[in-house]
Amino acid sequence: MKKVFFPQFFLLGALIIVLVSCSPKSDAVKTSAGDSLSKTSESIVPKNHQSEIKSSVAWEEIFKSLPKEWTMLTKKDSKYIIYIPCDYQNQKIILSNKGKYALEHIIGQDAYYFQIKNIRKDENTYLFELQEENTEKGQENVVYTLDIKKNNQALWDVYNDERKMAGITTTDSRFESRYKTVEEPPCLE
Repeated sequence: MKKVFFPQFFLLGALIIVLVSCSPKSDAVKTSAGDSLSKTSESIVPKNHQSEIKSSVAWEEIFKSLPKEWTMLTKKDSKYIIYIPCDYQNQKIILSNKGKYALEHIIGQDAYYFQIKNIRKDENTYLFELQEENTEKGQENVVYTLDIKKNNQALWDVYNDERKMAGITTTDSRFESRYKTVEEPPCLE
């Protein structure tokens, strides 16, 4: 009877030793990705904004003070309109706080969702330090700027659908009724 239990105890002991030696170490590892969250966005900020955008107000308070929805305007015959292309929708930028502070950039039928990491303000210019979770690239740090004008319009420097920076003129969505909406006829393709 002793011979039957010895191989089982030997295998059980060997299995425990293997499991303990293969378990992850409890030492915290500092990754370079963790370091880049505070540094990378600084390097992406255009040089002309780095020194001038400094805010003494907590960024969450800045967030609360901003309009939450912005609609893109298109210039036509020296006037701005809300232009809706065929089988598409106009661009929008939506700020939300549903558990996380977020900026959602809707481009037609695509949407880019960014977590807001910081907002800095200088007069009417706001710099948004954002982070996108991307299945292809992992975490990506992005910077959007918002320059609010006196006429309820604003210029956003954003990623376009080709993921290149572009400026778009917008209006606070509460003032959409001040602009003519032009809807292109449905596409036939």
